[in-house]
Amino acid sequence: MNLRLSFLPASMALAITCAHAQDLEVLRVYSSNGVRVVLQEIQPQIEQAIGKRISFEFSTSRTLTDQIEAGEVFDVAILTPALIDGLIVSQHVVSGSRYDFSRVGIGVGSKQGVRARSVATLDDLRQTFLEAKSIAFGANGQSRRTNEGSFEALGIADEMLPKTRLTGPGEAPGLVAAGEIGLVLTLVSELLREPGVQFLGPLPPEVQGYVDFSAGVSANSQDSVTATKLINFLYTAAFIDALEKHGLEPIEFPTG
Repeated sequence: MNLRLSFLPASMALAITCAHAQDLEVLRVYSSNGVRVVLQEIQPQIEQAIGKRISFEFSTSRTLTDQIEAGEVFDVAILTPALIDGLIVSQHVVSGSRYDFSRVGIGVGSKQGVRARSVATLDDLRQTFLEAKSIAFGANGQSRRTNEGSFEALGIADEMLPKTRLTGPGEAPGLVAAGEIGLVLTLVSELLREPGVQFLGPLPPEVQGYVDFSAGVSANSQDSVTATKLINFLYTAAFIDALEKHGLEPIEFPTG
């Protein structure tokens, strides 16, 4: 009996050690859906550059921030600047590690194969919205304010309210592709990657709103050196080319 009792702690210690070793084999990156398609496409190049495998967790910036604040473990966060700043204040992200690297506008999409409508001007956009039987966008995404603001600016907020459907993270484009919803309003980068959705165009400049993306290193990362290498990769020519291919823009470069 004593032998059995003495064996259990050693077994548990071995399991914990193995799990810890496995954790160190990968870099854990929590990233907004807005840059998902870019990161997934160029993941092999990033892993080669930093010398480590990457495990991505994708969702809305707000959802990921809530998970981090609840204690989930990560090495790099790619979120909106304000949320990265909040995580710096709460000591989840290293002060001084924030880098702003990209931004993306809001676009309009409809089901592939249906008659495409113009959204090039405010009048075009207004008519397209009014003719749509339904429209969807994320309930918690950073673009929601811009979407609802465009209805207000066009003077059609009351008309749009009954046919607007708020969705979960990344759900809206798929609903449009399936024919369940007429139009989707979301980040251009998300529209361009969704099979079955045709991109009608970005919102006109008068009502456009950009979502910026920043990266920061976890204050509890077990490999902050490699985490910093990943952030540095966000400024390479290869990554910038991938951004532009998917409708995102580089916005700032580190100096010094």
